[in-house]
Amino acid sequence: MSITKSQTEKIGSIFNGNRFVIPSYQRKYSWTDTERKALWQDIEESIKDNMNHFVGTLSFKENKAVGLSTDTVYEIIDGQQRITTIFILLKVLIDKIEDVDIKTSQLLSFIGSKNNLKLRPLGADGDFLNKLLFDPQSIEIDKINKRSQRFMLSARKLFVAFTNALTPKEIEARIIFIRSGIEVLVFNVENQAQAVKMFSIINDRGLPLRILDKTKSILMLYSTLHLKEGLNGAINDSFEKIFDSYDDLLVCRDNLGILGRLEENTIFTHHYYSARKLFDATWNNRDGADTIFNNLKVKCEELKDKPAELQSFISEYLNDFEEFAVSYSDLIKEIETKSIYQKPFRYLEFTATLYPLLVRLYMQGKLDELLSTLEAIEVRVYKLRGTNPIADIYWLSSHITENNLTSNEIRNHLVNFSEKFVNNHVFGTYLDGAIYGNGAVKYILSEYSNDNCDIVTYKDFQVEHIFSREPNYASSAYGFADDYDYEKNRLGNLGLLEKSLNIGLGNLPPINKITGYLESINTDIRNIAGEIQKGPFNKVNVDERRKTIVDFCVTRFKLN
Repeated sequence: MSITKSQTEKIGSIFNGNRFVIPSYQRKYSWTDTERKALWQDIEESIKDNMNHFVGTLSFKENKAVGLSTDTVYEIIDGQQRITTIFILLKVLIDKIEDVDIKTSQLLSFIGSKNNLKLRPLGADGDFLNKLLFDPQSIEIDKINKRSQRFMLSARKLFVAFTNALTPKEIEARIIFIRSGIEVLVFNVENQAQAVKMFSIINDRGLPLRILDKTKSILMLYSTLHLKEGLNGAINDSFEKIFDSYDDLLVCRDNLGILGRLEENTIFTHHYYSARKLFDATWNNRDGADTIFNNLKVKCEELKDKPAELQSFISEYLNDFEEFAVSYSDLIKEIETKSIYQKPFRYLEFTATLYPLLVRLYMQGKLDELLSTLEAIEVRVYKLRGTNPIADIYWLSSHITENNLTSNEIRNHLVNFSEKFVNNHVFGTYLDGAIYGNGAVKYILSEYSNDNCDIVTYKDFQVEHIFSREPNYASSAYGFADDYDYEKNRLGNLGLLEKSLNIGLGNLPPINKITGYLESINTDIRNIAGEIQKGPFNKVNVDERRKTIVDFCVTRFKLN
């Protein structure tokens, strides 16, 4: 049946005689188990209370019929997360119908057939959804590299688990309820301009849209209203790449174990912090995502009566944001395969503040030759001193975007930045203090040992006190005075030891730790075992060791 322009519809009548496509520029499927469980619970409660369930609004645009197909095809403008989830749930339920003829009839009416689904995301996700619904056993989970596909697979797993506990009659009741008890308010718009205006108005009134959706929406609105839809295609194309890049970033984040706080706001704000030239009148390095979004709206509003300038601004913003997002994703992907990126990105873990600069340098092909300087800054300023200066770094991120600086010119800026906060004298002073618990210690000790261990081994290492934190012996016997609580946490008394070995040694004196140290794969801690065995080993030894490590650090993490 054809969907009228605006009315309440049942899910069953929407799928019966209609087909839907999710355009490739749309946000990919991203519902988690939290949203899926909530939907399931709503259905269960509605069945129990004998009430219909309203799931919100859906927006479609009718496409022209192709060939001899009798089905009407609609492009989903808004609501694809709910529709996709319900579609997967309905297929799981129908699969459990025992009568083959009834099952076939239900599939053809509401799901479609293999390679001819009633609901199909365009692109690779469409092929995956088809396989998920009709050939799930052929899916190789370890080869799924799209976050949206992982979410679709999780949806099916969740609903299979929930429905396995149901009787045939309960299965039938839920299929009937989804078909005739779930209601949506449908908007069938005539063109994309109408869809964009409606979408923006609805979501500006408080519906929770994420920042990238809001950004795309506002740009589409100004393009539609003031540029005669002139940039709609470019906006769709750019945000398809931006959405894909963000999804790829999340997959890489999980695989690499870095960027734990990465979210949509991160990629959006990081671009802004390094794009001052686009917001010369309002740019501020402390702006948050909401303020940045408002700055974007203000800029578009200022230019709406100057179509040439508006088109130029939106085009420049789009191109720069797209290139930044794609480069961000490409950089993180390279961390897994490029050897020189492993240590600073995965072991040391660059502070998030540096990422706008790191991405811009990567875009310019200058990151590799400046990597050691950036690593030194991370150790000195962000880790050892424990401060997080953002103004200078965000300024530099934008400065190199606006000006064609050489690598040496950028290095000079970085050196001056580090000297401002931690010069060599200050660096040595920090290293000479009680720094156990500091974020730089583990990396420093690993580099000092120079074992080049893999990331799994590195993460297993713990910082070990050679003379124990809570000794079961008299520390004064080894030359320590009343300031032992300070001395025990200085660099010379610290080493790296595997977690399993560290637990076993407890608070023993060094002489009783020799066997455990010798079992370690860490070269430095085994060498310490040799020193202890040779004897005597006391405060003099740890003081000399501290000075040696400090000298090593000044050379290893030099700025020039």
